Amino acid sequence: MRHPGVAFAKISLLLLAPWTVVGQPATSKAISRTPDDKRDLSGVWVNTSFKKLPGGGVSRFSGRNLPFAPGGEALWNLNLNGDPHHDNPHFLSPVDKEGNFGCKPWGFPQSALSANAQQFFQPPGYLVIIYEAMHATRMIPMDGRSHSKDLEPTYLGESVGHYEGDTAVIDTIGLKEGASDGSGHHRHTEAAHYVERYTRTGPATMSFELTTDDPKIFTKPWKSGPWTMQLHPEWTIQESFCEDNNQDPGVIDYLHHIE
Repeated sequence: MRHPGVAFAKISLLLLAPWTVVGQPATSKAISRTPDDKRDLSGVWVNTSFKKLPGGGVSRFSGRNLPFAPGGEALWNLNLNGDPHHDNPHFLSPVDKEGNFGCKPWGFPQSALSANAQQFFQPPGYLVIIYEAMHATRMIPMDGRSHSKDLEPTYLGESVGHYEGDTAVIDTIGLKEGASDGSGHHRHTEAAHYVERYTRTGPATMSFELTTDDPKIFTKPWKSGPWTMQLHPEWTIQESFCEDNNQDPGVIDYLHHIE
């Protein structure tokens, strides 16, 4: 079951259901502000401006005229070979006849670039983002602190942030080598460095821009977006896991293909 009119946004139970959406109602003409006078980013959002591909799926990056370093294009693009386990790196283990399989967590920026819904909270000093896809959560300090030293790479990395006027700016490093989009067909190395910029642009809209910097793949940083995110006060973030209770038709079709 899907949210009306939005691809990939699924419906199931939410562990955080008692939390209510506190974003400004979409019918209001004003953009609300937090007690510390920041634009209120709270609420359930979905990215509505990813490019839709023929036959389903979405594209986040153009793939054209990117500043590739020598050998970088081969690192960035997963070389598809027809093996579904290779071509779908999100899947960790083979699927057996009983339908059992394992999944790698969606890291960053894969979670942020999902076409599923995501919910923002702005407690004092932090920006918290909960992703419906794989139910990942980021708790980002927004006090302008520096990154930690000697980070151990993780799926979501270390994110620190600050505000530039009405824009929330988030800086992320310390990532495991992995996927850079929802399909996993674009990749990054452990040297990857990402900067997100979120700006509330209207009562029901927010701009999202992503800067990618990976010196092992690119000669210089480059920007994607800005994409438009749409506020849905009537929605609640739902539970979605690859390992269990997954109703995503794409996963079901994949399982049938493997069998």
